[in-house]
Amino acid sequence: MAKRTNDVTSAAASGMLYSFLLRLLSFALTQMTIRFVDPKTLGKTSIRLELMSTTVLFLGREGFRLALVKVAIEKEQEKKDGDGDGDGDEKDKEKASRIKTHSLRVNNVAWLSVPTSLLLTSLAVVYHLSTYEAQFEIGNNDTSSSTMRTTMEQTDYMVAGLLYCLAAAIEIMSEPCMILCLRTMDVKTRATAEGFASIGKAVCCVVLLSWSGDNYRASSFGFSQCVYAIIVTRVLYTNVGKKLQMPTRLKNENDPHIRSTKVFTSLSGMIQANFDVSSLRLSVFFAMQSIFKHALTEGDRIVLSALLGTYDSGVYAMASSYGGIASRLIFQPLEENGRLLFSNFHGSIVEARQSRKHADVKHIVQQLESVYCVLVKLVFYLGLILAVFGSNYSATLLQILAGDRWGSNAEAIHTLSAFCAYMFTMALNGMTEAFVYGVTDSGREVAHLSIAHSVIGVVFYVSAPILILRNGQGIGGTVGLIMANGICMIIRVLYSLYCAVTYFSKYGDSNDRTSQPFLVRSFYLCNQIVPKAPILLSFFVSWIIMNWSKTRLNKGYPLLSIQTSIHLGTGIICFAMTGSLIFHYDKIGARRLRGILRRRTEKID
Repeated sequence: MAKRTNDVTSAAASGMLYSFLLRLLSFALTQMTIRFVDPKTLGKTSIRLELMSTTVLFLGREGFRLALVKVAIEKEQEKKDGDGDGDGDEKDKEKASRIKTHSLRVNNVAWLSVPTSLLLTSLAVVYHLSTYEAQFEIGNNDTSSSTMRTTMEQTDYMVAGLLYCLAAAIEIMSEPCMILCLRTMDVKTRATAEGFASIGKAVCCVVLLSWSGDNYRASSFGFSQCVYAIIVTRVLYTNVGKKLQMPTRLKNENDPHIRSTKVFTSLSGMIQANFDVSSLRLSVFFAMQSIFKHALTEGDRIVLSALLGTYDSGVYAMASSYGGIASRLIFQPLEENGRLLFSNFHGSIVEARQSRKHADVKHIVQQLESVYCVLVKLVFYLGLILAVFGSNYSATLLQILAGDRWGSNAEAIHTLSAFCAYMFTMALNGMTEAFVYGVTDSGREVAHLSIAHSVIGVVFYVSAPILILRNGQGIGGTVGLIMANGICMIIRVLYSLYCAVTYFSKYGDSNDRTSQPFLVRSFYLCNQIVPKAPILLSFFVSWIIMNWSKTRLNKGYPLLSIQTSIHLGTGIICFAMTGSLIFHYDKIGARRLRGILRRRTEKID
């Protein structure tokens, strides 16, 4: 148990670093793409076409991923039981046969992600071909263009949509390999595939945009998406293809021997004989729940397409592209590897409880709670830095990355500033929700998540139109949309914290706080997550100083002007002072984080 937990910790830490470096290179290439593209094209591809693509991929594979990561832990425990103290050869053979049959059934469930996603992709193709003309007319407000030019742009949009669907079909063929990486905690292979694919996509997009000029801009994005899918699939099959078990058909439920016939050639066998029913049921539950989660996650694009015009869509797409880069570079690797850590800690707890090792349960829960608090506090700090510092330097950032055209655009500056503040709530939600998904192992718990997300979705779709259509006081338009997202993220964070407190109360902990009132236990957990008062005060004072500097010194001056230099120097001084307070008042948290990264967490005996 100790070896498995420490191996997972090491794999997660190294995977985060490797993934970060690859995504950093991808970021440099992506920002070049933004310089080449106009807001109108970026709005079409980033809002409509990517929404269609991500919907197909997310709904087709997310349920299988979440369910089968948990099955991997149960499978490992069964192997340990099979290797244990058997009473005879026949019993050992029976255990080994049962484990092998279970493994094959789980593998068949993993392969179901391919036909499921291909079916969704086919529906997306039909939808795009039947609606692309209407979508193009809605997004095209330029009446000065000639008829020939408009026809070319319309054809370009149609081809781009088909290319996005093709890319989704290619990428989904690698899903069994991706699930295998998740189940075996092969973080490096996944990071390599996604990192190099992102780099290839960005390079391809830059080359095509620079070559095509004003023609085929949307198709350039679609072709680049195909390049991404091809690289991901190629790398995954190269690295883990030999370990991949093809789908097989079992003779019947009571006979574990395998027949060479592939599952896809015959569907006449009993579901119970060919598929692991528990993991299949959990996959369905997670897939149903992911519908609400995806509707909430992509709600901004849905509402944006319905309520705002082409110009606002382009501005929001530009701001969210830069804001999303921080999420992909920093928060997404942390969340994904955090979910792996939480899931494996939970598996160790379940294993110890089944073995009635109460001392081990208490010790593992204590270690899990410590890791949870450290990771949530880490994203708390990172989110605060983005909210406080990023919101006051959005104009300078746009000047550096996107040029003077966007650096002098007031709406783009306000939108990016609001997005930086929103990233704080997004960071907290990502890590706290990663814990909830990591320890959820029953259909009832998934149903509770579905209900919570559906309620939050209603809150978003009610509040978003109100805040978007409200004008004045810095509210309305794209900023109003970001505010609606922030409100929903706060609600999700509160619910995830509630689940965490309930979890630690259920399994007990080293300080025996299970008998205390819920509010007391909640306060104790939040006290370990929220930074100390001097640190929070430092962030607040820094924001006031930098905001004053922005309004006084950063009023459209050139990037190399004295005023801009003073404004940047003010931010550097504030950052240094705040950082010194963090290291002074949070030495314990820094020590625990170093322990996670250096495999110095306590061993589980």
